[in-house]
Amino acid sequence: MGRASIAYTNKDYESLRRELLARVPQLTDRWTDFNASDLGVVLLELFCGIGDMLAYYLDAQAAEAFLPTARQRQNVINLCKLISYRLDGPVAATTALRFSLAAPLDADLVIPAGTTCRARLEENDIVFETAEDATIPRSRTSVDAGARQGKRKTETFTAHGETGDPIILAGKEIAHGSIRVWVQDQEWTEVSHFQESGSDSRHFMADTDALDFTRIVFGDGLRGAVPDSGAEIRVEYLETLGAEGNLGPNLATELLSPIYLDGGLVPLAVTNPVPATGGADREPLEHARRQAPAEVRSLWKAVTKEDYLALAEGFPGVAKAQVLDVNDCKNIRYYQVNLAVAPDGGGPSSALLKQDLAEYLESRKVITVEINLFDPVYRPVSIDAEVFAYAGEDLDLGRSRVEQALADFFAFDRMSFGAPVHFSDLVALLDGVRGVSHVRMYTPTQDVDIRAGQIAALGQVNLDVRRAS
Repeated sequence: MGRASIAYTNKDYESLRRELLARVPQLTDRWTDFNASDLGVVLLELFCGIGDMLAYYLDAQAAEAFLPTARQRQNVINLCKLISYRLDGPVAATTALRFSLAAPLDADLVIPAGTTCRARLEENDIVFETAEDATIPRSRTSVDAGARQGKRKTETFTAHGETGDPIILAGKEIAHGSIRVWVQDQEWTEVSHFQESGSDSRHFMADTDALDFTRIVFGDGLRGAVPDSGAEIRVEYLETLGAEGNLGPNLATELLSPIYLDGGLVPLAVTNPVPATGGADREPLEHARRQAPAEVRSLWKAVTKEDYLALAEGFPGVAKAQVLDVNDCKNIRYYQVNLAVAPDGGGPSSALLKQDLAEYLESRKVITVEINLFDPVYRPVSIDAEVFAYAGEDLDLGRSRVEQALADFFAFDRMSFGAPVHFSDLVALLDGVRGVSHVRMYTPTQDVDIRAGQIAALGQVNLDVRRAS
């Protein structure tokens, strides 16, 4: 009692050293030499170094125990599992493929699901496959079919009949929601947990770790069935390029799957008349830390506007969403929910993405509510300005820097639905470009108002770059 204690919050080297040196006179009066070369001081500093290191790891461990502060991906995955939230893997971009004939045929032509085509680019070949059957009627020459980016892979395994024996897949860029499992040619259903599975429920879970290894997990015989020993297990999935699959229109022009009619090969042309959008890399930790609590608050049911927003923004392939007010859409009744949805990569949402999102929300909404999905309206903001460069600055280089700064400012990832563009932010942006003395703005001259359902985008840029006098 009465002796100084070491504060538990002082855990760095200097604090520990200072606290221990202050405590020595209270323990003994024989230690009077605190020179840096003293053996006791050397040992004390050694202990302070060890204490500093241990404190660092204790702090790091404590931080990894909570979702807002966790930094290691595997820890975030494990914490999200506790609240039934699963981080999304790579998301396949979606588009519409248009199959065309030179002239109508005498019979309907069926283009089966799984038909593939390819876009040949300098950096990579991008493959798409149709997600559904499509038919060109005998009186028509073309049809559009929804398609996802990726290459179909198949792996086969033999069941051991034991519980807790997962199957590890070879693919590491498996598109979210693309895994299908057959046991003895009978398809099993993917679930997020086995809580509602019975002993004979043919269910499986797909668990992806921080290293992108995916394990297929079956039940234990009480919650979910166990495949019989020796049974053949066939797993199909789509390997995707994620965000790299977001490509422009009319690039997927090479048909890889032959199409036959009455045994004869049918010559078909193929293209994607609309851009491929919605492709995304695996879910960032920042998004998971924000999205998981939002979905927990909604209890995965859509009742309030906040619920619809949380569920829509958490859907794979959706970058941002906004619940529109009743007055923002025409002919909308009070019991309808109207959502503006922007896909990953920007642009309009594909019909396939909106179909999948609508089905997802339909399963969680109140039965009396109708859901309407709208594409975002990209509001162009034109820039007309005089840019004055310092003496000695290269004018062409200055122009490039300003143009790049504007492109970064209006990047899709930085813009939000209904967020205005402030005039002061634009002036500060251009003034801050390296080599720029000052600017004179002609357009805009005030804040640009962005309405609900709209996203600001860079419009026409007219720059007069000259030297400051």
